[in-house]
Amino acid sequence: MRGQQKMRFQFTAMGLACATLLAGCGGGGGGTGDTGMAQSVSFLFPGGMKIARPPEVATVTLKATASSGGPITYVSNTPGTCTVNGATLTLVKAGECSVNANQAGGDGYAAATARHLFVIPKNEQGIRGFTNPGTQPVGATVQVAPASTAGSLTDFPVSITTSSPTVCSVNGTTLTMLADGLCLVTASQAGNDFFNAVSLTKTIPVGAAEGPALNFASGYKPTDSWRTAEAGKIEAYSSSSAQNVVAADGGTFNFHMDVRSDTPDFGGYYGLRFYAAGMEALTPGADTITGVRIDSQKAIKFDLMMNPEMIAAQKTQLRVWLYLGHYANNCNVVLEKFMTPVFMSPVQGVQEQSIDLKSFTVSNSCDLPELDVWNELQNYPIAKLEFNVPDINNKVPTAGTDVYTTSVTMGKISFK
Repeated sequence: MRGQQKMRFQFTAMGLACATLLAGCGGGGGGTGDTGMAQSVSFLFPGGMKIARPPEVATVTLKATASSGGPITYVSNTPGTCTVNGATLTLVKAGECSVNANQAGGDGYAAATARHLFVIPKNEQGIRGFTNPGTQPVGATVQVAPASTAGSLTDFPVSITTSSPTVCSVNGTTLTMLADGLCLVTASQAGNDFFNAVSLTKTIPVGAAEGPALNFASGYKPTDSWRTAEAGKIEAYSSSSAQNVVAADGGTFNFHMDVRSDTPDFGGYYGLRFYAAGMEALTPGADTITGVRIDSQKAIKFDLMMNPEMIAAQKTQLRVWLYLGHYANNCNVVLEKFMTPVFMSPVQGVQEQSIDLKSFTVSNSCDLPELDVWNELQNYPIAKLEFNVPDINNKVPTAGTDVYTTSVTMGKISFK
């Protein structure tokens, strides 16, 4: 894609250059021919749109003007991918589209032409319903039947293959587990003139084998205390003064807030949001396609420590939200779990916590009916995590003060 963008810039620059020159750049003589006064054609770049999803048709209104004020005629040089009718450009299929804006000359002006060549990109398609059945014993058979959601009138066929034939075999949509190991199964869907090809691989542990771990946050950036080591953005909120500190080795992220006993209502809230690698925000108005995709992983694991006063006040309930890439009805689907973390002595530092992914419930269904948690986790990435506490410490003050501190230290976050 980077190569295509570079080529688009080069040809666009050429088209703009042609618009400022004399007759030429593909334009023929007209009117008084080469002896006429020079004119230029200013032609707005018509590219940037994807090919439409059938049966819709994408069109672009071409806009060009000549310095002479004469009429403009548009011509497609690639009628197989784009056609012109008057000033309307119709995108026929994905590929390169070349279109000219011509001014024939006359009335003392030489002919002039401006040209644009650009790429019409295809639409992305997705594979849904290809869920990981989890660890299987040797000899087991499993049925898989993924479906296309390409958006075309007829779903494209999906083929199933394996890249680990000594561990598992494939016959149509039936998988047979042959030996201990990781069964790598891929669902593939061909593309066409309107959609890109797509594939999705699942890793199924067989026998004694274990699936791989997926890091969401392997640590934190000491040089940017609001970033994970994977460059995911971190956000925090609270009802009172708060600050964050990243350990010098990047291993932990600490966030705490202080509330004084004379504070009105003497209460509050706080929470932390962690985005997946390289992310700043969820994709507005559409599915978010980046993030951690759950495969054979069974649980979310995270290192956590709360301050001793919070533990003494027994305000240790934690709420975890998983924001999925699934977007509908102006919102993203969110999964929720309340849990009481396992605590040892605070001097031992962060302790690993674990939540079974299938124990999450749907917190925000975006008005979609009967969502299945495991299907959602298999079909859409986890793009953002949020940890928050329903209560703060308002019972046990910091020794010798009237300040009540609520503090949490986060370590590594992963899925296993």
